[in-house]
Amino acid sequence: MQYYTVALPNDALALADFVAACDADFEKRMDAVAERTAAVQDLKFLGLTGPSCAGKTTAAKKFTACLEQHGHRVHVISVDDFYYDKQILQERADSDPNIEIDYDSEDTIDIELFAQKIESLLRGVPTEMPRFDFPSGMRVAGETLFPQTDDVFLFEGIQILYPRINAILRGKAYRSIYICPMSAIRMGQVCFSPNEIRLMRRLVRDFRYRASEPDFTFYLWQSVRENEEKNIFPNAHTCDAFIDSTMPYEIGMLKPYLDELLARIPMENRFYDEAQRLLARLAALITVPSSYMTPNSLYKEFI
Repeated sequence: MQYYTVALPNDALALADFVAACDADFEKRMDAVAERTAAVQDLKFLGLTGPSCAGKTTAAKKFTACLEQHGHRVHVISVDDFYYDKQILQERADSDPNIEIDYDSEDTIDIELFAQKIESLLRGVPTEMPRFDFPSGMRVAGETLFPQTDDVFLFEGIQILYPRINAILRGKAYRSIYICPMSAIRMGQVCFSPNEIRLMRRLVRDFRYRASEPDFTFYLWQSVRENEEKNIFPNAHTCDAFIDSTMPYEIGMLKPYLDELLARIPMENRFYDEAQRLLARLAALITVPSSYMTPNSLYKEFI
């Protein structure tokens, strides 16, 4: 495994410069992949995938801008919008003691509906897309797309690598890009693995943007990881390009948010010990102010 060994500077100006340099390097690497993808002849569908909290939303914006510069009209479609209603998933979980509700396995996606929408877009007919409303846990009517010749449909989500969804997209002027934190971060005596980095990102993102308390994110994480090991990581090699989204400064930027969130978990909660262990590892680390993010920073996606 590759490591970033990071010693954050105490000087504010030097720290801001370090963050800017990391953001610029990541953007440069994304630009290179985006340019190669935009050069693909007759590109129709683009899959942007990777495990949970990999940076897919930011990458989608970058690829959209690049494809538009090459004369395409781009429609970004989140595969999350094809989730079944939470009520349906809850009923499944209630019917079987071996099932826990989640939003990360293949069975949570309405694959029949997904296939119908792909076929409709290929035919070039007006297609009403679904939208999943996370606060209510329900799928609602979304935007109606009117396909044109030079359109590219960019599908963003971990589910792109699910075998049944991948089978629907493959062979239709399709390219896929895999983004994920691939490098660990070592700060002094503490090392954070790529999977742990993603969990910390998700704790913050889910609270800020999906109204999820940290204990609920911990609760979901086991099924998230199980699904990744089953459906995501084994199929990653099928993608056409890869982007490492580990940001060397990110532990320090997540720290103040995690300090507040993890302290919310009470002693009687089953995730209390796990939260306290993470807090202890973060305690001595330097905080990186979120104001140091550059305008196109990956970290705008999480905080």
